[in-house]
Amino acid sequence: MGDNDRKRKHNRWNVKVKQKSVEAGVTGLFFSCEGHEKQALQEAYSIIDELLEDSSNGISTAAPSEQKQCEQDDVVDSDEDIADALKRACDDERQPKPGAGTGGPHKIRRCIQRPTGVKNCIFVSVKDADITLLAEKMTDLTQKTPRCRFLQRVYPVEHTLPVDLAKLNDVIMKVISENLRSVDGGKIPSYSIEFKARNNDSLSKNSILQMVDDAVSALAPTARVSLNRE
Repeated sequence: MGDNDRKRKHNRWNVKVKQKSVEAGVTGLFFSCEGHEKQALQEAYSIIDELLEDSSNGISTAAPSEQKQCEQDDVVDSDEDIADALKRACDDERQPKPGAGTGGPHKIRRCIQRPTGVKNCIFVSVKDADITLLAEKMTDLTQKTPRCRFLQRVYPVEHTLPVDLAKLNDVIMKVISENLRSVDGGKIPSYSIEFKARNNDSLSKNSILQMVDDAVSALAPTARVSLNRE
């Protein structure tokens, strides 16, 4: 017993800790589900890929030149030496590819799951897409035809950022300037705020509401609060 007590306790400081939250600077979709997270994630991937492949719905914001470049990147230059070509092929194989193993054509993965650390909550980052329009189209599609057994709700997330009031204020100003603009007939859309804080005591509801109020007063003074609670 004495020998065991004198043993040095090792501090595994170099062990990587599993990421438990979505990193800052990501745009995507937040889903809720009731268990079966793996199946729910596959449902989300299937619908997102289907909508992103449709170029007529206006969801994709990638420039045609960027899409063409993605296709050209899959072709190995004849002047490229064997070592570079082999390294490139190995790197490509490490990347997740939709339809892998199904015999389908190679496609660039534009959506990928990010860890949330919360049970029954899924976050999927999406590149080069109008995320609000994507969420609306997903809702319309699933209401017309049954597509989901496990997904429950979807929320578009335009910005993720660290807990920093200065950065948060900048994002609030940007979101208001982009969304509270006059539409058909010069009418400015109404807005509403839903505040939720979890495991964080550095953000108060009153301070956030004050930031939004100041931004609206400066950028869209004629905008009105929506009183409809859906």
